[in-house]
Formats: sequence, structure tokens, C-alpha cells
Amino acid sequence: MRKVVAALAILSCFLCASVWAGSAFKSFTVTTEYAFPTRIAIDPSDSIWFIESNLNRIGQFQPDKGVFSEHDIPTTRALPGDITVSRQGLVWITEMDANQIGVIDPVSGSFKEYDIPTIDSSPYRIVADKQGNIWFTEFYGNKIGMFDPQTETFNEYPIPTPASRTSGITTDQQGRVWFIETQGNKLGRLDPADGKMVEFELPLPFEAPGDVVMGASGALWIGGRKGHSLIKFDSATERFETFPMPDRMVSESLTVAEDGKIISTLKTSSKIVLFDPEKKKFLEVEAAMGKSKPNGIDVDSKGNIWFADTPRNALFKMDRAMVRKLWMN
Repeated sequence: MRKVVAALAILSCFLCASVWAGSAFKSFTVTTEYAFPTRIAIDPSDSIWFIESNLNRIGQFQPDKGVFSEHDIPTTRALPGDITVSRQGLVWITEMDANQIGVIDPVSGSFKEYDIPTIDSSPYRIVADKQGNIWFTEFYGNKIGMFDPQTETFNEYPIPTPASRTSGITTDQQGRVWFIETQGNKLGRLDPADGKMVEFELPLPFEAPGDVVMGASGALWIGGRKGHSLIKFDSATERFETFPMPDRMVSESLTVAEDGKIISTLKTSSKIVLFDPEKKKFLEVEAAMGKSKPNGIDVDSKGNIWFADTPRNALFKMDRAMVRKLWMN
């Protein structure tokens, strides 16, 4: 019997702080106008890969050289949805309208695409496991998909809840796959060893969650939307804990900093939010003044935070040292 506990944290001046740190960010404007970057992923060399949502391309930025480059997606109007980098350094994307996943080899520059067996599955979020297998959610297919690059074959796992509308996905140290059921309002777990799925109902109804990430302690963190919350799930105890976001903000994308803090961009704000799981404290950081919409977010090998700002057509970087300084203030 799984247990669900929802602890509603009370925000006060001791639990939430807000700072203007525009000078702490460095911005890098994408060379091609109106590319409108969304999701990002960082490879082992700290190159920033990102979706150019308006141009059907994948962009690359090499910070050490200050150079942008682009890769055309072979299928026109593919509608790329998400991006990830495998441990082998290959860049993988979902193509929602093309019903494909694609892969770029940064060394050779080759771009290959693979048709997903389920028709009109609408592949959405994507992640690579330690073995290099590629896992993705099928938003309309109501399945979890797996692609083995070695054999170039697919495996698909139906989700018990009908029309669950799967979105975020991640893997843990045991090789299990965790995923979000946006419409089903559940967190799901798939064990590839036996194909068994387990679903956990979220503590708040109609949460419409989006992203999920694996925290440094092994806990899962979920970006709630309608409940304006950040949700923690302890996979050992199978318990949830809920933390209301400052000012009823709504999480867009999630990542984890090197020190275990949870970082989120927001759907309707120019801020990013950092959360300290130990102190249970939020820190709001204003990324830019005026028209700004932080989207995909990731952390490089040096601990620097990077995110895409869609309307500004730019990538933003916050140095690791500045992040630590803000927490000390």
C-alpha cells in the first residue's frame, strides 16, 4: 500500500527571497534571427544544444569559442519537442509532428531519423539512460517508448491509465524509468527488467504536471502547474511532499544544480526559481527586464546554469560563483 503525504509549506520571509540579478547573467544572442530557442541540453564538452522552434533546426553554441552553428532537421515541419545528450555524446530529439526521433553525431555531423512504430504517437520528452538507450514519452500514443541505438529497434510499453498524456521523463540509478502523466495526474515508474509499471496518484488533484527530474538524494522532483507547486517524491517511502511556489508561479522546465538545489524556469515569468531541499527555501532570480521568457534549463560540468530565453532569441548563463553568492545574501 503506497502512502501519500502532502505537506503544504507556508511561505514567509524566511522561506522565500527574491533578488534582481540581471547583471549576474551573460546573454548570447542566437546568430539566426527568430530562431526562438526552447529546450536545451549540454553535452560532455559543455556545448549547449537547443531547439530552434521557429526554424525546424537544432542549434549548437560552443561557449569556449563563442560560436553558434545549426543543423537542419531532415524532415520538414517536424516540430521538435525535446532534446537530450547521451553519455556517448550523441544528441537526440523528439519530432512531434513527424512521429520520429532524430539523432545528431556532433563528430561527423550526420543526422538520422527513425519512425516510431505507433502512428501519431506525438513523441514529447526524451532522455538517455546509462547504457545509451533512448527513452521517450508518447503524448498521444499513451506509451513509453525505448530505442536501442545498437540494434536500431524500438520497444513500447503501454500505460495502464487511458489517455494519460505523458510528458516529462527521467531515469534513476537502478535503470528504472520515471514519467509524468499530465492528464492522468500521476507519476509512473517502469522497470525495464520485467516491463512492470506502477503509478502513483499525485497529492493534489488536477495538477497537470510537466517536467520531472532526479534529485541528488535520489528523490524525484515534479513541476506542478495548476497547484502552483514543486512536488517531491521519495521513491523509498513512496511519499509525496508539496511546496507551494512563490507568488503562485508555474514551473516550466526543471534541472538539478551540482549542490542538489532544484532549478526551475517559469511559464509566465521572466524569473527563474531555485529551491534548497534542505532548508526548504525558495530563491527567485529576475533574469532580465522587459520581454523575457526563460524556457529549457540545464547545468554544465562547471556548475554554471544555462537556459534558453525564447522571445529574446538568446541563451543565458549564470556563473556557479554567482549562484552561491546569491544564496549567501
